[in-house]
Amino acid sequence: MIQLLVVLATGGLTTWLLLRKAEQRAARAARGHEIRVPCLLRHPAVEGRWLRGRMVIGPSAMTWEPRTRVGAATTLPSGLRQVGLRSPSWREALRFNGGSRIVECTSSEGDVHIAVMPRDLGYVLVALEESETP
Repeated sequence: MIQLLVVLATGGLTTWLLLRKAEQRAARAARGHEIRVPCLLRHPAVEGRWLRGRMVIGPSAMTWEPRTRVGAATTLPSGLRQVGLRSPSWREALRFNGGSRIVECTSSEGDVHIAVMPRDLGYVLVALEESETP
């Protein structure tokens, strides 16, 4: 019985912290400040791997901030442009959250995929739209 209470309390605290972080991100975006959106990136330079990190979305540009050594030398390619939006395939859902959305993009270096949670999808799509306009 005590174990069940501990598990429920931990789950509730985790949910509260995640929602609080999302609310803080929304408030910062509404004020026009730079925000960091957690996501996964599939880059042509690192074929076949999803890199963990954050999209740093600011008033002037969007950049990639890696969270692992594998993606440390990876930057967003120039000419990044959205061409599609989809849910993860069954195989991809085994590697990361199946509730996420994958933004399919083209660039000067090849196809780039960005996996992001639905609550943060709008930030990424708006940043991609703004980077397309000259």
